[in-house]
Amino acid sequence: MLKRFAVGRKGVGTILGAAYFIIIVLAIFNLIMWEANQYDAYQQLVGQMNQIDQDRASENLQFFYPGLTDFQPLGSGKYSFSLLVRNNGGITTSVARIYFVNCSDTSSNALTTIEKGTSGVNYFTNGFINPGENNHKISVVTTLDMYTASIRAEPFYIHVATERGRTFSTFYPIAEALPPGGSVPYIDIGPLRFVFDYNSLNYTTINQQQPTQGWNFSYTGGTKIMFFVKVIDIDTVSDIKLLRYCVFDCIEMAATGASQKIASFYIVDKNSKYPPSMMYAYNENTAQILPHATKGAGGSPDTLFPQIIVFGASVWGTNEPKELYVGSDKAYSYLVLMGFYYQFPKDTKYTYGVTVPFVGIRVNTPT
Repeated sequence: MLKRFAVGRKGVGTILGAAYFIIIVLAIFNLIMWEANQYDAYQQLVGQMNQIDQDRASENLQFFYPGLTDFQPLGSGKYSFSLLVRNNGGITTSVARIYFVNCSDTSSNALTTIEKGTSGVNYFTNGFINPGENNHKISVVTTLDMYTASIRAEPFYIHVATERGRTFSTFYPIAEALPPGGSVPYIDIGPLRFVFDYNSLNYTTINQQQPTQGWNFSYTGGTKIMFFVKVIDIDTVSDIKLLRYCVFDCIEMAATGASQKIASFYIVDKNSKYPPSMMYAYNENTAQILPHATKGAGGSPDTLFPQIIVFGASVWGTNEPKELYVGSDKAYSYLVLMGFYYQFPKDTKYTYGVTVPFVGIRVNTPT
């Protein structure tokens, strides 16, 4: 009896040992499978992250000159315009948010954030840009009056953030690389360039508060007026500081030649919008600076930075407005000469004065 029990115990021990061995093997196998699954998940995650990084690196948005267009006032303090971009990358890009930073504003209001959407105060639409798409227009609605800012060359930084986390930025107004002389009409006098295009000369009055072309316009005698002129520093080394004596002279022309009537408009602060209430005196302590051009590399043309100079004061260094010499309905033409006085380089003792044979403008004449 005892002998049979001893043999039985020996069989049970063998079975238990085999069971323990199987359990250990299964545990090790499960551990190996768990590690394999974890490694596989890790590799998939790494692959996804690498793909995201590759997709992010493939994004390449560039801003298309002139940067902003299609300006429209919407009323209630809101404005619309289009932001021009091109997609030079190899992947579709979706814009998540747009930031406008006013470089002239040192307060907390300098930053304006534009969200994706179809309604509200600051929003944009059409932010989905296909690869290779050129001159794509992102429609923006905001409280920023970027039309007036563009006319006055008010500086902004524009940052476009994508859904993948890339940010593309530009300075506005976008630097303009002008073609060689003769392709676009302009005059170079020393380091100054005066460009002749339809938007290079604008005016405002109390009745015309948005800058508009000043080549030929209707005007009522006695109305105060301001002129906006595009000027560029073409030197590639030094900036130019404008002095308060800069003047915009309108010489009345008659059939027999120049009359004795000259309306002189002196430079005013660049933030002036229209006379008389929104015209500010020019202060040389905070003088307007014309930034120098950036030298082109490898034979490329220099990158130029157009600026808008505003004229409207009857006396230099004041905000006393001025009007043209006209009757209520009489047609006039004017020869415009500009006197520019400046320091070059800025903040030095070297001051210059030049006379610019500028343009002829017409008032109350048929188009």
